[in-house]
Order: sequence, then structure tokens, then C-alpha cells
Amino acid sequence: MEIQEPNDEELVRRYYQADGEALAVIFKRYKDRLFNFALRYAGNRADAEDAVSHAFMMVCEKKYAVKPGASFKTWLFTVARNVCLTKIRSRGKFLSLRSPKNDPEHDQPIEVIDPKAMPRDQLNQKEIMAIVQKAIHKLPDEQKEALLLREYQGFTYEEIAQILSCSLDKVRVLIYRARNHLKDVLPPVLLEEGR
Repeated sequence: MEIQEPNDEELVRRYYQADGEALAVIFKRYKDRLFNFALRYAGNRADAEDAVSHAFMMVCEKKYAVKPGASFKTWLFTVARNVCLTKIRSRGKFLSLRSPKNDPEHDQPIEVIDPKAMPRDQLNQKEIMAIVQKAIHKLPDEQKEALLLREYQGFTYEEIAQILSCSLDKVRVLIYRARNHLKDVLPPVLLEEGR
């Protein structure tokens, strides 16, 4: 007889009734996925760690309430998303590609590989991922969020609509536009399959 893992809402209920093990299961279940989403969205490790910490602190402070039609998973990712948005807005939209001003020895622009000049088999996986991530970060915020939640986290369109607080049709449009934009800006060599 197979023992079924408790669902998220059951674990939260148990934690709220002083079962510390339930929180450990929730943390283990979501910490990596939440961190990966936040890192891709915020663009840096420190902000991603803050987003994950804040989301789990909200759980610890018993801020989650079970609501019909909403899941714990979407609530948790919404909290992390909101922290990422706050961090992004507070730091501005532009990042410098130069070292700090008071360091003339290191005041050199960062060299960026031109993927158009290389065949796909000469690009390593890290270079490909860096190129794709750079293109994703240039997407409008809503498109970027929807695409990251769908492609990297595996959320359904319905769950994405809950996290972004928008309609299902809008999610479909956001993801469609994001994918089309990436097809337009990514070098064709990266879009080739299987080479």
C-alpha cells in the first residue's frame, strides 16, 4: 500500500497547529524551485535569497490563508514575485557593465561573446544559457514573469493567471508575445534543434 504525500494545504494546516516537521517538508518541496524562479526574475543571487527568505517568513508568520480556487504554491510564488518586483524597482532598470568608478585598473568594459559568429557546436551550454537569460531579461516585465513561470517552473496558465492577478487570456498573450520576441532576438543558431 502506497503512502501518499500530504498536499501543501494539509502541511500548512499541520504547521499552523505546531507541527514543525510540516514546515520542513514545505521548505524542502519549494526552496529550490522558488530560488530558481527568483534568481531568473531578479537577476542576482542576493535579491533571490531575500525573496525566498521573505516568502518562507510569511509562512512562518502564518500569513497564508486557504482560499477556494487558490493554491499554496501560487501564493508562495506570488510573495516571491512581489519581493523581486520591489527589489528591481528600487535598484532601477539599468546595470553598469563597468567596474566601480574608483578602480581605474579594472575600468574595462565586459567582453561579450558574439553568438552569431559561432556555430552552435562551439557554444557551450553555459554560454547558450547566458545568451538566453540576457534575452529574457530584456523582455517587458509581465512577459518575462509569465515566461519564467511557465517554462522554468512548469506552472499552468491558470496558476500563472493567479500569481500575476490577471486573466487567462492575458497570460496566453503574454507568453505568446514573449516567445515570439525571443525568436526575433535570439540568433538563429540557438534556435536550431539537435545539432
